[in-house]
Amino acid sequence: MSQVMIIGTTAMMIYHHRRELIKALINEGHQVSVIAPADDEAKNLISLGVSFYPAEIETRGTSVTADLSLLRNLIRIIRKAKPDVVLTFYTKTNIYGGIACRLTGVPYIENITGLGTALTGGGILSKIMHALYGFAVRKASAVFFQNSHNREYFRSHNLWTGKSTLLPGSGVSLERFNPIEYPAENVPVEFLFVGRVMKEKGIEEYLTAARLVKEKYPDTVFHVVGPCSPEYEEIIGKAVKRGDIEFHGKVLDTTPYMKRSHAMVFPSYYPEGMANVLLESSASCRPVITTPLPGCKDAMDDGVTGLLTPPQNAEELARTLEKFILLPYQQRKEMGLAARRKMEKEFNREIIINAYIKEIAAATAAH
Repeated sequence: MSQVMIIGTTAMMIYHHRRELIKALINEGHQVSVIAPADDEAKNLISLGVSFYPAEIETRGTSVTADLSLLRNLIRIIRKAKPDVVLTFYTKTNIYGGIACRLTGVPYIENITGLGTALTGGGILSKIMHALYGFAVRKASAVFFQNSHNREYFRSHNLWTGKSTLLPGSGVSLERFNPIEYPAENVPVEFLFVGRVMKEKGIEEYLTAARLVKEKYPDTVFHVVGPCSPEYEEIIGKAVKRGDIEFHGKVLDTTPYMKRSHAMVFPSYYPEGMANVLLESSASCRPVITTPLPGCKDAMDDGVTGLLTPPQNAEELARTLEKFILLPYQQRKEMGLAARRKMEKEFNREIIINAYIKEIAAATAAH
């Protein structure tokens, strides 16, 4: 069997979104190692039987010195561990993991989990990112995309024109995200936002919409769960003080908040790959309210498993939330059940695991 190395931006992300893949690889007899920053979830990865190599990775940083240091460290670890194939995820690790693999001659498989504003925003940084990404991905054994828009972007910009596979995001674990009973009919509607509190995730629109909706429906509750960017700490504090939202910060288990919520609201206009929060809430039998953008619309069926709302438009979001509030209770509940059925049919994480096992076998056989 092969030695499979995974490079990711955080141990937490790998543990929460790749643990089923790791277990499947180990069950097949592969040895698995991980390169990622050491956080609280590193010990959980090690408990699965993984060899863990800590590395500093500044996911949102643009320091040339830090990036060169990362590249040197990746090359050093890869040469030491001697993996047969490397799996990379997320922009920074796709770029520097891919370059490290090219320089060491190790087969690698890249997963394009989203484009990111640095790649698509234009300007000199975007040009640099295009050049780096194109070099990094060019010799990959296989490339996975999470939505067709991302794949077309890579093709139209000549970043990757070879064979590729379209995956349903990272998939969702139907065992970990079980159906959660819908709230009772006679309680006020509660909405839930889960994600990084940052501009591109639509937090400003959510906060404004919460204030507008509560003017007409004062019993409505708006939750915010997720780490807060420093520039939003004061804004979130004022929203809490006004009573517009309840802020819970970063949590590892969103189940208690999911139980209370009637719908997940994710008004993102970030270049998503596939929004995991939409998959997880849908698997939990919660309708989703999101934008008609790649990585968001792909996770739902408008009017069936949730509602679409225009991006960067707080007033329209407020109208969409009101529309949801006014839906008959049974229709809201059925949306959640339909969301679960969609996840079972289209987003089962077993689909992703089987695709990886197939490409790992092909990559190692070709090498």
